[in-house]
Amino acid sequence: MSAPLSAQDKEWQAQDDARTLAQARIIYDDPERLIKAQQKAKEMAVEKREEATAMGKVAGSKKMPQNSGSTLGGKNIGSTLGERKKVSGTGSGSHNVFKRI
Repeated sequence: MSAPLSAQDKEWQAQDDARTLAQARIIYDDPERLIKAQQKAKEMAVEKREEATAMGKVAGSKKMPQNSGSTLGGKNIGSTLGERKKVSGTGSGSHNVFKRI
């Protein structure tokens, strides 16, 4: 279990989170960049799955479970690259998670 964050660490974390959200907004607003990021994430997931399978073999398990689609917090976030869904209530045809925040 990790120690609680100090006030200074909480401030740094909030600043870092703000920068991360701003960068994510830029990526989501650029369809070409978003698709490239999604493609790279898929490649990285395959690599990690291969690493996990190899580690499972070292640990003595026979096979690692396969993921049937991309998930975040147990919710499916789309199985095809470049899939963009309309966020209800935004009035926009493009996916923009920040309009819900």
